[in-house]
Amino acid sequence: MKQIALLVIIYLAIVAIQTQKLRNAVIFMGVFSLNMSFVYLLYNAPDVAIAEAVIGSTLATILYLVALNKYKVFVIYCHVHEEDVHDGHYAHNEYSDLIKLLEIFCAKQELEPQIIYTTHEKETIMEEHEYAVIIEDHEEILTVYGHPENCQTELLDAFIKKRGGLDYPYYISTESIREME
Repeated sequence: MKQIALLVIIYLAIVAIQTQKLRNAVIFMGVFSLNMSFVYLLYNAPDVAIAEAVIGSTLATILYLVALNKYKVFVIYCHVHEEDVHDGHYAHNEYSDLIKLLEIFCAKQELEPQIIYTTHEKETIMEEHEYAVIIEDHEEILTVYGHPENCQTELLDAFIKKRGGLDYPYYISTESIREME
C-alpha cells in the first residue's frame, strides 16, 4: 500500500509540473498534498497528516485558486520576421509604441501583460496557443489580431483611439482564422 501511495505521489508531482495551465497545476498540487496526508497516516503520523490535509491540501489550494482568479494574464504574441529573436526586439522595434500602449491598457484593466516574440506565423499561433492578441507587421500596416472570445479587443481599440492612436497605420481584427479563410 505504501509503495502505491508513493508512486501516486511521484505521478502527481510530474503531472503538476508538466501541465500547461496554472490552474490545473494548483489542483494537482492540492491532490498531491491530500495524497501526502494519506502517506503520513500510513507512516503512523496522524497529527502531521491532519495538518497536511487542512493546511496543504485545503487552505493552500483555495488561496492559490483565489489568487489565480485575480491574476489575469493578457498574452500578446508579436510575430517577428527574423529567424533569431534577440534582445533588441524587447527595447526598440516596430511594435514598441503599441507595446507601451498595451502595457498601459493592461495596467488600467488589471491584467498582467505577457509579451512573447516569436517567428511562428499567426495561423500557427491561433491554432496551437492561447493568446489575447497577435501583432503582425505587414509592409504597409500593423495588424493586431484579437482572439474572437476576447472581450478586451474592442476596449483596446477604443483605448488606442482615445490616446491619440499610433504614428503608423494599424488595424485591429477580431476574426478567427476560419473566418479569414
